[in-house]
Amino acid sequence: MSNDIEKLVAPIRELSALAVSNIEKLTALQLKGITQCADANVQALKSANDIKDVKDLQAYIDAQTAAAIEIADNAQANARTIAELGQSYAEEAKKIAEDAFSKS
Repeated sequence: MSNDIEKLVAPIRELSALAVSNIEKLTALQLKGITQCADANVQALKSANDIKDVKDLQAYIDAQTAAAIEIADNAQANARTIAELGQSYAEEAKKIAEDAFSKS
């Protein structure tokens, strides 16, 4: 009887482990994005405080443009990673479910 329960619970455990793994990956990705944005904002504030003339202002604007492009590129890469994680999760969950039903 214990063996039957283990067979019944095994796919649930696999799905749970898969979900936890994906949550960890997504959380790490979100934290990385938040850190990048926060660092960029703090740097922008520091740089704005150092503006003393038109040349400094132009350098600040150029740096802000570059930072915005980098943040947008990172967001796009993160979106691709999230899509890949979702696809991978769906494939793995399907495989676990198919394996569970084929063993029944």
